[in-house]
Amino acid sequence: MARPNRSREKVLDAAAALAAEHGVTATTVDDIAERAGVAKGSVYYSFPSKDAVFEAVLADAVERTGTRLGEALEAAPAGGALRAIVTAFLQGVEDRPTAAKVVAGELFRTDRPWQQSLAAYRSALFALVADAMEADGAPRPSTLRASAVVGAMVMVAFERTVFEPDASIADAVEAVLAGA
Repeated sequence: MARPNRSREKVLDAAAALAAEHGVTATTVDDIAERAGVAKGSVYYSFPSKDAVFEAVLADAVERTGTRLGEALEAAPAGGALRAIVTAFLQGVEDRPTAAKVVAGELFRTDRPWQQSLAAYRSALFALVADAMEADGAPRPSTLRASAVVGAMVMVAFERTVFEPDASIADAVEAVLAGA
């Protein structure tokens, strides 16, 4: 069994934290190495460039979210699919707020090398939400309708994280569903 690359994990965590604090553009490989507590060469051992570091940060966040939401949809009780998806999304933001902030900040940028892969993520997220709405008995919603629900999920997640940290996930789920 292969050992996990702890240096790589440290680099990804550091890059996400720095990008959440200062943005991707303002974050340097030197900053990432310093925050991760590794040599700059260790960053380049795992990643050929700063762009590759952030592409990996985003890919990891997207993979975790997709897995979490897919599992929530599969396990949802009858009539509770959208609630399960929204709850899983909000829990994911709570569990990994820095990665969520980086994804949200980069999701609609068109000048990044990872824009195409994030566009695919957006489409998959909209499809999962549409699947949940359909599973709950509604007609298949349009992409715009699904995107409105995703927009509510994102805004409520960050409102809760930044301005209302004492609000429960259950209260946040109800806020999203009230507009769905």
